[in-house]
Amino acid sequence: MASEIVFFNPGDSLGNFHDYNEAVRSGQLYRHKDETPHELVIATDPKNDEEYLIFYAKDAVDPANNKDKHGTKYNISKHL
Repeated sequence: MASEIVFFNPGDSLGNFHDYNEAVRSGQLYRHKDETPHELVIATDPKNDEEYLIFYAKDAVDPANNKDKHGTKYNISKHL
């Protein structure tokens, strides 16, 4: 199965976790409290797959079309 690779600005992360289950639980709580139902994703940095970050899926950066923002490559682990 091919992994899903997406670019994000690291400053857009809602949280940074070392435990996958904690990241999922926190993402679910954050989504439950959020009044706007935007999709969240759990992502890992390919260089350090021991950290899990939470991003809004809508905050993904297209490096080909957006010259002002420089995104970092992440692997998507889960969609929430």
